Order: sequence, then structure tokens, then C-alpha cells
Amino acid sequence: MLTAGLQAQYVFHGKVADEQLIPLEAVSVSIEHPKLVIKTDSAGSYSFSSASSKVAVHFSHIGYEPLTIIISHNEQPVTVLSRSSTYLSETIVNAYEHNRLTRNIPAAVSILSKAALERYGNESFVPAINTVPGVKMDERSPGSYRLSIRGNLLRSTFGVRNVKVYWNGIPFTDANGNTYFNELSLSNVNKIEILKGAAGSMYGAGTGGVILISNYPGTVPQKNISVQAVAGSYGSFNASASYNQSSATGCNTISFSHQQSDGYRRQTNMRRDVANYTGLYELSSRQQLRANVFYSDLYYQTPGGLTLAEMKADPRQARPAAGIFNGAEAQQAALYLKTMYAGLGYDYTFNEHWKNTTSLYVSNTNFKNPTIRNYERKTEQGIGFRTLTKYSHKPFTTVIGAEYQYGFTNTSTFGNRFGNADTLQFHDEIDARQYNMFFQAEAKLPADLSIIAGISYNNFHYGFIRLSQLPSFKESSDFKGQFAPRIAVLKKIGVNSSAYISVSKGFSPPSIDEVHAGDGNFNRQLLAETAVNYEAGFKTNWFKNRLVIDAALYYAGLRNTIVSRRDISGADYFVNAGNTRQWGLEISSQYYLVKSSRSFIKQARCWANYTYINARFSNYTQGSNKYDGNRLTGTPPNTLAAGIDVQTSIGVYCNSTYNYTDHIPLNDANSYFSEAYNLLHIRLGYAINPGKKIAPDIFIAWSRSFNNPYSLGNDLNATGNRFFNPSAPQNFYAGCRLKFILK
Repeated sequence: MLTAGLQAQYVFHGKVADEQLIPLEAVSVSIEHPKLVIKTDSAGSYSFSSASSKVAVHFSHIGYEPLTIIISHNEQPVTVLSRSSTYLSETIVNAYEHNRLTRNIPAAVSILSKAALERYGNESFVPAINTVPGVKMDERSPGSYRLSIRGNLLRSTFGVRNVKVYWNGIPFTDANGNTYFNELSLSNVNKIEILKGAAGSMYGAGTGGVILISNYPGTVPQKNISVQAVAGSYGSFNASASYNQSSATGCNTISFSHQQSDGYRRQTNMRRDVANYTGLYELSSRQQLRANVFYSDLYYQTPGGLTLAEMKADPRQARPAAGIFNGAEAQQAALYLKTMYAGLGYDYTFNEHWKNTTSLYVSNTNFKNPTIRNYERKTEQGIGFRTLTKYSHKPFTTVIGAEYQYGFTNTSTFGNRFGNADTLQFHDEIDARQYNMFFQAEAKLPADLSIIAGISYNNFHYGFIRLSQLPSFKESSDFKGQFAPRIAVLKKIGVNSSAYISVSKGFSPPSIDEVHAGDGNFNRQLLAETAVNYEAGFKTNWFKNRLVIDAALYYAGLRNTIVSRRDISGADYFVNAGNTRQWGLEISSQYYLVKSSRSFIKQARCWANYTYINARFSNYTQGSNKYDGNRLTGTPPNTLAAGIDVQTSIGVYCNSTYNYTDHIPLNDANSYFSEAYNLLHIRLGYAINPGKKIAPDIFIAWSRSFNNPYSLGNDLNATGNRFFNPSAPQNFYAGCRLKFILK
């Protein structure tokens, strides 16, 4: 009989690196059998012996997310650890195809990691995104989102406009100019990069900014199942499950999530079901294939805006009947949205200098929207591709590419008879076509200087035919081709700091929902917005990344500003409202009070993000009213988000966040303002991952407003002064997530 000492011993080797594949030294590598803890060397390497041919290995390092994987003795994996901070200037970002540390990019870029998105109640993107300086997300009722970057909110009655969104490098904003961000759940997103300001030199239309979403889990060898359930106030419930199978040559992830809520107000029920498959395959050392298939079924009720008197009398009521119009409850006002989206990407590396990335997507959306005044039904179909070729040979890097999108919309508008489609009013078909070609070059110069220059050419066309009118008639709107240049210079200051200046031009034609708005007309007179953005920024970290500061100062002049209006019947329409001038300051900072793997408090971090926006109309006259100098509608001049995060050695953690939002002008005349409000979020939890097969995370969360009633999303320029959509004064959540590591 063999003794334990004579049992076969298997030798394991591997390396640990960060997201830029830079080796990490002093990473704790631990296994259970035998009980062993070792550290990686200066090359990030480790080795150990075990009687088992497969073992579960746990990796941990201050400032990084802990990770447990199962490896075999004949593997030599490179384990990549992700940084765990909410905002960290040292994170690798993909903006402008740089793929480098944020401090080496001459642009204002903020990062939301998976941990940052989930540090609240796991119910909504809103609280996490509203901590980003220069960015504001509204939620008029559960599921109804709006998003603005640097104050560009006027065009969004709901949804996301004037902001280009990409998902895993593939366009998610459709050819119509709309982004159904509310179809996504937190389980679909691992990381968000937010580029602020005009980025048309590489990403096409948009004067607000660009959002890059990623949900690739990485290629660390691992199989796991993760399940989560969260319940909270006002009937909110969220459940999700995912299966991830990863290896050194690819990964497959399947996820499903369900969310529902009764809402704080009447007529605010919400339900969302999302299924998502993501795959990444290393076909060879030169070829990589990426796939992303997504189906979302979203339903949410729309309670309608209240007057100030109605809100004070009963903030939980839905919009009551007025004049000839029934109330929101009687009309069963709601939005039904079903989307199938499939994207495929292919990367080919020709040699060490040349690489091409090409992606293709198709989408289909069914949309129904009974409102107080009518009932709209439409089907949207889209297709598009994006290709870019990158050449890199120090000290030069160039990128050349193109993007094309086409969309077809079949839309009908009926009367609304208590939530049912009634008499046909309009039946229209709309096609949208857009393309852009772009080029960017970068050169590294002496004295730690870098210069980046880029330019794109953009072309847009909308075609319209009304089939419900005989004879039918056609119209079209073609927007003059626009060049969007950008130039930036970055200066490295020592090892840990940099400063940059940039000038960029943006171009943003109206979306289909602005050209063909709620009044049913096709507005050929609506012009595209243009903007020139001037920016200077400074990024630094001191004391071995314990203190990180990122600041940006900018000025933007916007011409042909598009603003929303509502007619006497409550229908939305859009007009060009002269010009606006906007300048602002964005500062993000964080300081690690404690960073130690040996103390009871392993990590304690305080952070603060501040935004100042001075945005005003210029050359703006409406009828006999002159609005020159008025504050830009929907934009608060000051916002502040600050917090403290604490993590202990026994797994107990606490995240606390304070938000301040200044008063907001609600109409162009600046005769109505919302009150400033203060929010507090606290999350307390217990999470352990000791290298075993089950990793639990149990938490409770609480949020409260100290200014009530208040609104997280107002209706701008609303008819009858119905601006207000009151939000819940406080919410409680409790949840549990379990991660099962499989062999």
C-alpha cells in the first residue's frame, strides 16, 4: 500500500497578468489541498505541486478582483486579473482604438467596471451612471431611461439620442439614431467606457459622446454557474442566471435575467426578460471570431407628467384626465418593446504591424406605445457593419475604417381607445441610411509628446412614404455630407501624470423619432446639429496609485440645437432652436486610505466626482420671446457624487454614496425649475471567495432622498406645465448571488 508521501505529485506552472498583460508581482496564489499559499515572482510566475491532476486555484491581489479557476497540471495558463476600482485611471480602455492606460489617452474617458455597476441595489444603471462626472441618466419611471453627456438632453423625450453606443465593438445605436438602452440589464454588461464630447472623427454622428459596452468575461480557463436574486420596495424583483465556459482559446456565456416592479406611482408596472449569448473563439494565433446574440422583451407603463400642484397633492398618482383627454390609467399608457439583435465580429492579425477588425449586425424591433392621445405600432429592421484596419510601428500608429447602417421602419398610428388600437390615423414607411469613413494617425514625438489627428466623412439620408393617404406621397431628407476632424496633443509629465489638449468637431442629424415625431408629420425642415469642442485635461496618480485625479475643462459651441416641443394635444415635435454655448469642468478623484492584505480592513477608499456645466442658449427666439442667455433646459449647473468603500478581510464590505443634483430648468423660458435634491445610497454585504467551489455574496441596500417629492426624470417643455415625474423617496433591497465553480 502506498503512503501519502509516495503518491504521484503533479507540478503546476502559470503566470498572472493585468488587463494589459503586464506581469503582476506578489499575487497571492492559494489552493486547498494541500493547504498552500504562495506569491508570484517579478515575472508574474508561480509553481507548486499537488497530488491531484486538477486543482482549484484562488488568486488575490490588492486593487484587483479576486478570482478562482480550475487548472490542470498540463496547462500553463496566463491568468488575467481585473482591476476592482469604481473609477481607476490605470484601467485599460479601448477608446479611439488606443488600448492603453487611461492617462495615456488625450480624451475625457470614464470607466464603470462590473463592481461599480453593481455597488447599489442591482436594479438599474441609473445610480452608477449618475456618479460619472459630466453624465446624467434620467428615469421617469422604472424602465424609462434618458441619457445625456455634458448637458445634451433636450432631444430625448425618452430613450438615448445624440450618443453613439457600441456593444463589444459592434454598433448598438441603429440607423434611425435611436438606442434602446433600457432593453439591457446589468447582467449583460461587464464594463462601460464613456467618451465625453464630440467623437465623430472615429465614431460618426453625435455631439454628446460615445458609450462602449463590453460583456466578454475573458479567456481565463474556468467553468462556472452564477445565480442571483434581489427583492425590494414597491414589488421590485430581479433574478438572473448565467453559465460561463472559458479556456485559453475562447469563451461561451449564456445568461438570462428577469426583472419586474410595481413602481412607486400608479401606472408604473414594469417587466423585462433578457436572454443573451456571447462567444469568443480563437480560431488560430492570427484569427478571432466574436458573437453576440441578444433578445429582450420589455414592458413598462408610463404614468405621465404632473403639474406642481398635482405632485404636491399626491405624488403617487398617474396623470389625471384633463379636457378631452383621459388619464394615463384609463388609456393604459405603456410601452411594449421586443428586440432581437445578433452581431458577429472577426479579427485577423496579418503580422505584428497590421490588424483588421470587421463586424456585422442585424436587428429586429417590435414597438407598441399606447399613449394618452394615440396608439403607435411599428416594426424596425436594421443591418450594419463596421470595419477598421490598424497599422502600428513605433513611433506611428494609423487606423482607417468605415461604417454603414441601414434601417427600415413600418409604422402606424391609431387612436387609443382605453389601451386598444382604434381608428387608423397614419400608416408610413421610413428608410434610413447612413455611412461614415474615418482615418486616424498618431505619432510619438520627443520629450514624451504624442499627437493624434483624425477625420471622418459622414452622410445621412431618410426616405418617407405615407401609405394611408391616397394617392400616397413620398418625401426625403438628405443631410449634406459633413467632415468631422479631431486633433489632440498629449504630454507625459514624469511617470504618473499627463496633460492634453484637443479640438474636435461633431455632427448629429436628427433621429427618425425627431424627423417623424408624435405629431405624425415628416419634418424636412429639421437641420442637423454641429458642434466644435475645445478641451484640456490633466490626469495623475501619486503614492503608488493611492491618489488618482482626473480633470477636464471644455467649451462647446452647438449650432442648430434641436429641442423638443409638445403641442396642445400633447404630441411631441422638434425644432431647431438657434445655438447654445456650453463650458464645463469635470473632476474625479479617489484616495485609498488603506490598501493592505494583512490588516482587518483590506481596503478603504474615498472618492468624489464633481461636474459644473454653464450651458446657455444664444441667438434663440421663439415667436416674440427672446431666450438668449437662458440656461439650457434639463441641465443642472452643479452635480456631486462622493462615497466611501470599505472591504474587510472576513468578507464584510460597505459601499456608501452621496449624490447632489442642482436645480434644473424645465422649460426654455426658464420660468420653471425643479428643486435641487440630495440622495444617499448604502450597501452592506458579505462576500467570500476562499478558493472553494461556491462563492456567495449576500447584501442589503438602502437609498433615500432628503428632498421630497423629487423627480429623477422630468418632462421638458411640457404642455400644461406637466413637468414632474415623482420618484420614490426611499427604497430597500436585499439580495444574494451564488457562483458555483465547476470542474
